[in-house]
Amino acid sequence: MTLPVAETAAPTAASPAPARPAPLASRIVDTFFSPGRVFEQLRDGPAPWVGPALVCAALLVLLTALRPLFITNAQVIEFTLQKMSEMGMQQLPPADQMATQLTIQTIANTVFGAVWMFARVWLMGLVLFALYGLMMGGRTDIRPYAAVASHAFLVSALGWLLLTALQYASGRLDLTLDAALLVPGLDPGGVAAAVLHAVTPFSVWVAALLALGGATLNRRRGWVGVAALLISLQLALALAFALVTHLAAGRAAAG
Repeated sequence: MTLPVAETAAPTAASPAPARPAPLASRIVDTFFSPGRVFEQLRDGPAPWVGPALVCAALLVLLTALRPLFITNAQVIEFTLQKMSEMGMQQLPPADQMATQLTIQTIANTVFGAVWMFARVWLMGLVLFALYGLMMGGRTDIRPYAAVASHAFLVSALGWLLLTALQYASGRLDLTLDAALLVPGLDPGGVAAAVLHAVTPFSVWVAALLALGGATLNRRRGWVGVAALLISLQLALALAFALVTHLAAGRAAAG
């Protein structure tokens, strides 16, 4: 008599672990030249976001610290007073008072700017989550969207670096690289100028990367429509801010 032999179940193949993203330096380079490759890594991997935001914050602190080597405090005060005059303010503060305020404002703006480098990542991540996750029925975990935003904002950091370098080299704080340059004779203190200042080659580039990143995370092909929507949203926010600022300046001048 033969004894029944228990059949041993074949071992199930372990699911492959998600590939880890490339090192930060490689992802930074690929963001500018092969963004699709970066966003594919964020789709299935851990989706790191801190590194690019930390790079942007460090760049902000560095350029702020280097500013006095190229542009003096007196030049900054003169430029600020000129902007106040363009906005319609009649009573301008004295220069010595502005010097004290400049030091405090520089420290406060640097701290706030460094914190904003991290906060904007999750704010834009929420926007992408709303567009792709809620409106389009895509993935509903927000971290990959934040990682996409963190890498896309490296482009805005590059734009700010180039603009700051040009300002430092020329000594002109009024130098810009935006759509306002295409409209000569534009009122520098007007609403139209404020809106056009928000449109730069780098802001359009960032919008395209955000849309492409969201589409890549959800394996969608179309992303141009979302990019146009993001640019429209940016213009709407710039218009609202310009109107509020213009009205506040008008009341201050009237008072």
